[in-house]
Amino acid sequence: MDAMCKPSPSREREAYGIASLAPTFLTGSMDAAHTALTRGTFFGEGEGQNDMADEVDSEKANLREELTAKRRAMTPDVIDSRGLKVQSRFLATPYYSKARILALYAPIRGEVPTSDILNAALADGKTVCYPLSHVRGRILAFRSIRSEGDLEPGRLGVREPTSAAELVPIENIDVFVVPGLGFTRSGKRLGRGGGYYDFTLKAGPENSRRVALAFSEQMVDDLPATENDVDMDLVVTELESFKGLAREPLHHDA
Repeated sequence: MDAMCKPSPSREREAYGIASLAPTFLTGSMDAAHTALTRGTFFGEGEGQNDMADEVDSEKANLREELTAKRRAMTPDVIDSRGLKVQSRFLATPYYSKARILALYAPIRGEVPTSDILNAALADGKTVCYPLSHVRGRILAFRSIRSEGDLEPGRLGVREPTSAAELVPIENIDVFVVPGLGFTRSGKRLGRGGGYYDFTLKAGPENSRRVALAFSEQMVDDLPATENDVDMDLVVTELESFKGLAREPLHHDA
């Protein structure tokens, strides 16, 4: 899953956001198009801007290594027990209670589990959807499920809904529950490097909300960021919750 999917030259010429590539938020790699846009080479920007982008990329790469090592040091028992506390804390928030359509993720490599949230949401009559590994451009597609049994390993080994599951338009999603490697108390997020969640969240409706689930070890004082990075409304850990953007939860008419 960590192997880099090398696009053909013709795909690279399709430019950022159009080529259909294996999603790097799963593989952990960054493709050439994303790097070129981040550094401004598509638009002929100056050397100073390229140097600044290089510095941000380097800082992010170092932090990814550090935070990945911390997560790998956690045992499955610790992940499960502390993950229960994270999920319980999220379920007690108005972001959960007021959401009708909830986007979850299937955890990989030490990410906070989401099974309790899934079961509670289904019991509460909410629509729950998960992202697919087959995407076009940078915006993830989502399908809803009716039980955890509706998830199966996708082409990259990450569990996802089957092709028979119903597609959920991104503009209908109320709350995106988002994974990541690192977060700040102000809601900054460090992902795996592909930018798929960032672009998906930007494409979502303005009244949607973003909640990150994390372990306390993933909290840092600051993160390098660019205009492409999307902040969280709330960051929930097993010990406490951090307000982030602190936008009010979505309200539906009765």
